[in-house]
Amino acid sequence: MTQQSWLIQPLFTGVFFALGIILFFQLLVRRWIRFSAEEEESFDFSSGRLFLISVLYFSVFAVILEYSAAQVHHDAAFLNFRLLLLFFVIIFLGLRPSLVIMLASDVAHLTFFGWQWATWYYVVLMAVLYLLIWAAIYLVQRYQLSSLLTMLASDVLAIGVWVALYFVQLQGMGQLTVHDLVFNLISFVVMALILFYGLISLHQDNVQLNVITHRATVDSLTKLKNYYTFTKEYQQAFNQARENGTLLTVLELDVDHFKRINDDYGHLAGNKVLRQVGATLQRLTSEIDQAECYRAGGEEFNVLLPGVSLATAQEFAEEMQKTIAQLVIHYEQQTITLTVSIGIATLRDFDETTTHLFERADRMLYLSKGHGRNLVTTDENH
Repeated sequence: MTQQSWLIQPLFTGVFFALGIILFFQLLVRRWIRFSAEEEESFDFSSGRLFLISVLYFSVFAVILEYSAAQVHHDAAFLNFRLLLLFFVIIFLGLRPSLVIMLASDVAHLTFFGWQWATWYYVVLMAVLYLLIWAAIYLVQRYQLSSLLTMLASDVLAIGVWVALYFVQLQGMGQLTVHDLVFNLISFVVMALILFYGLISLHQDNVQLNVITHRATVDSLTKLKNYYTFTKEYQQAFNQARENGTLLTVLELDVDHFKRINDDYGHLAGNKVLRQVGATLQRLTSEIDQAECYRAGGEEFNVLLPGVSLATAQEFAEEMQKTIAQLVIHYEQQTITLTVSIGIATLRDFDETTTHLFERADRMLYLSKGHGRNLVTTDENH
């Protein structure tokens, strides 16, 4: 039997199979980045939609592996893939997702193999490996060691498992030959090396892509959606309101005498004012269903109010105006107070394009500023 027939071909098959599983997960993650980067800059598998995606995807994969192993009535079948799955989810997904996925795998194993001693040996083995990998990760992070040590720890544990199975001959694991031992040891080390290198690169790319996408759609200073996002979502809201005959109200807000604030207190103070205004707008709009706020640029902010009447929008704007006027911003032992001017326009039958409605809201804002500032003006009588 040549080396090509007993090692190279199955090894390549295993590598490409594992890479296919990971790359498809990569596609799901990239899709999530495009969908959610406007909302948050963090890239965290421990919560939110990314947690659900990772847990569902790898839990299904784990169940399929356990079912496939049960079909050949061999606990050691596909063990390398099961070990790689366990190590991957622990290292790259974190504690909470990996724990859920491991529990799903254990439940599937107990279900497909039956409640017998051999099954419990396997469950205990996976639990011990889980704890050992977590101990390795903890030590690497605590002492700021190279992340490659985690991969080496995984290799050592996998080698230890196969050597133990060769000498101990656990019930349900079958009789391993030297051929089986060598093949599985080489297979795991090669697959782990390729996968870990690829996964580290993909993870770094995902984090970078998430940050870039987030910064392209979110204002870095106020953490509100930026003007680019406003134009896109405003167009969508306008089209939907026109098609469905529903309400749409647009609010424009401008911080009064902002240049004076910059001149008197400095640009860093002005930045703090904008952050406070942005946080206030975010908090107030979160109380209204479907409402969204944006930083349009400089000291200007926009608010979209789908399904909100002009009268309700005016009440909301007056509350916003009052809340901002009550802000007391401290900067280098100085106290800053401020007011805002607001213009409001609601969708009319004659608004054929987004420009018509937006220009009317803009005109209402300039009426508020021209009549003394710290005012709310609507297009009801204009």
